[in-house]
Amino acid sequence: MKTTIFAAVASVLLMTSCGDGGIYPQNEGGGKAVKQIIDKNFDGEKQVQELTIKAKDELYGELGTLTAVYWDGDKQMEDVFSSSDGMKESAETFGSKQKMTHLPKTKTVAIKEFDVEPIPYKVGEAAGLIPEEYENYALADYQFTVGDDGKIKQLFTINTTKKGEGKTQNGRMVSQNYYPFKFKIDDAGKVVAID
Repeated sequence: MKTTIFAAVASVLLMTSCGDGGIYPQNEGGGKAVKQIIDKNFDGEKQVQELTIKAKDELYGELGTLTAVYWDGDKQMEDVFSSSDGMKESAETFGSKQKMTHLPKTKTVAIKEFDVEPIPYKVGEAAGLIPEEYENYALADYQFTVGDDGKIKQLFTINTTKKGEGKTQNGRMVSQNYYPFKFKIDDAGKVVAID
């Protein structure tokens, strides 16, 4: 699967975590930094069905948002922490506002039950499963969900570039192909690629 992103010439797509001191969940200590944000900004006892960690953009694994999804009566709600804006006010999800009928009401767990600290190790394990013709991996998203059986499931996506493929310029726009690889954690705690 190939996806192309566009960025202004002035923007630089970096593949490593140097720079402005942001949080990179895939790097050593990144899981602990995410846990500190959760402990500081979310109610650890709140019963939620999902926690999603999302990067700011496709090829630069800096933390963008943390989103916890839960039900309040018949409304599906979300609490969102943005690395640029901080904690936002609780809001109804788009699907709930649109009265979408497929929204699952799964079991829930306290948000503190989502173990985010091992994320760097899980991403590192997954990187070892990516074919050799790809390079420069960046964690795009990491999702914890609670199944109907009450078990926590973990899914995540790593975006990569292909060796030998560079950026192309079309006018003032620069494009870079990237290739997403999806993974899950199986019942034994092992990282497994998803086709």
